[in-house]
Amino acid sequence: MKKYFLLFAVIGFSTTAFSLTLEDTFNATFKIDSVTVGKSESTINLSSPSTGQYGKVYVSYTFTSNPDIPGSGTWTGHGRGISPEGVIARGELMGVYTLEGGKIHVKSLDSVTDGINFLEGSIDLVSGVMEASVSKVK
Repeated sequence: MKKYFLLFAVIGFSTTAFSLTLEDTFNATFKIDSVTVGKSESTINLSSPSTGQYGKVYVSYTFTSNPDIPGSGTWTGHGRGISPEGVIARGELMGVYTLEGGKIHVKSLDSVTDGINFLEGSIDLVSGVMEASVSKVK
């Protein structure tokens, strides 16, 4: 009985210890401005005219494939935004991705000027559009 109690205590702790509290979620639409293709990585530059409190935003994502897991990998990036009030925001971006057909599905935890954001979205390589949901991590 003690073994089961300990097992449930560990499972309960591990699921709550790694949970995220998300607030102030907004949706964003980006368009692909350019793509630079390399041997084992590619960089996609995107922009959005209006992205939540960040206003006009530019981001660059550099995708590196995982040779051990086809259709997936990691990415790093940088973001810059300027609000209508002239406030500049900067971000260091890092996440994981999966590739399904012509879509790249991304998830990331980003260090930005006003805290930490969680992003989840999809880049449609055919239409040249990225749809994303962004939330503050509390």
